[in-house]
Amino acid sequence: MHILLAEDDQPTLRLMQKRFEDWGYTVHPAENGLEGWKKLKSAPVDIVVTDWMMPKMNGLELCERVREAKFGRYIYLILVTAQDSRQDVVRGLEAGVDDYVTKPVNFDEVRARLDIGARIVKLEKELTRRYEVIRDNYFQTIRMFINLIEVFNEDLGGHCRRVAKLSVRLAKRLPEVSGRDLSIVETTGLLHDIGMVGMPPSVLTKRMTEMNGDEKDLYKSHPAQGEIILKEIEVLQPVAKLVRAHHEQFNGGGFPDGLKDSQIPLLAKIVSGADAYDNALYKRKIPLEEIPDCLQRQRGYQLAPNLVDHLLEINLEDIEEERRRDFFEVLLDDVREGMTLSRNVRMKNGTLVMPADTDLTSYGIEKLKKYVEIKCISNKLYIYKH
Repeated sequence: MHILLAEDDQPTLRLMQKRFEDWGYTVHPAENGLEGWKKLKSAPVDIVVTDWMMPKMNGLELCERVREAKFGRYIYLILVTAQDSRQDVVRGLEAGVDDYVTKPVNFDEVRARLDIGARIVKLEKELTRRYEVIRDNYFQTIRMFINLIEVFNEDLGGHCRRVAKLSVRLAKRLPEVSGRDLSIVETTGLLHDIGMVGMPPSVLTKRMTEMNGDEKDLYKSHPAQGEIILKEIEVLQPVAKLVRAHHEQFNGGGFPDGLKDSQIPLLAKIVSGADAYDNALYKRKIPLEEIPDCLQRQRGYQLAPNLVDHLLEINLEDIEEERRRDFFEVLLDDVREGMTLSRNVRMKNGTLVMPADTDLTSYGIEKLKKYVEIKCISNKLYIYKH
């Protein structure tokens, strides 16, 4: 456990440092708050013990900076002070201080308070570790499902990836959508057609107006089937409900439940709008310049009017991006996170490895490198210029 000890009185600093080290702590000494702040940015500090009254930067200012900064971990703050009035205590608590030690220092009390801080820090680290395990398992589950969709039908997989990306773009324009909602809407976009897996090709390729009765019934079952698949996984239950609702319509004419307007969850409306836009562009082959006419016909019918307005703005951005967009060839060793594939990556036998329009992450890049190592794909990729 690492402690930053900020104290301007040298004898006191040396004495406290020795005691802390005798108790098994690693100590990073600092003669004032400013020096302490600099050490905080480079040392793995868990607990800060700081005197209040110091030159250059006092202990209260140091604590305020710690709370305002984003260290990615919780740092426990103990303020050492002779100022123990109720008003001073309140000032310290407002600055984010966790505990107080009053002068003259009683080392038995200090040790007890350090033990409390250490327990809290250890608990926070364990919670963070467990959260990371849950998060990793969550994303592994999502990757498994989207890979399943792509293996079943790569066009359907490409559609789901594009809908997820567009759903996030659309959601970010709506002030009522929180940051936490963005990951939910992205996951819903990725998995909204999971219920289509296993359906015959005629259902996948036809527009609903072209289907016969049995095909239409089968197609209309896919939102409910998707919910059944996903709700078995506890962390995906919120997504499952949205998947069920992604074909509901603003006027109540959708399926499977005939919900309308405010009865439809907002995130489901967003995915529905992204789904309609992508289908118009890729399934119905409507040019970008003609998409606005299509959207206007769906205003107040299939889609909420405000979502149509935002999709029209996105359409203008897409038209401008299409005019600027170009691609270049790059070796895999030169690929960086954030780059976007302009072409599908396929094995030599034609099997899809990664679809076009995928935003490359460190995970994706490592996956491609493994395929190169076993000589399944070329080490050259086509990347969009931005």
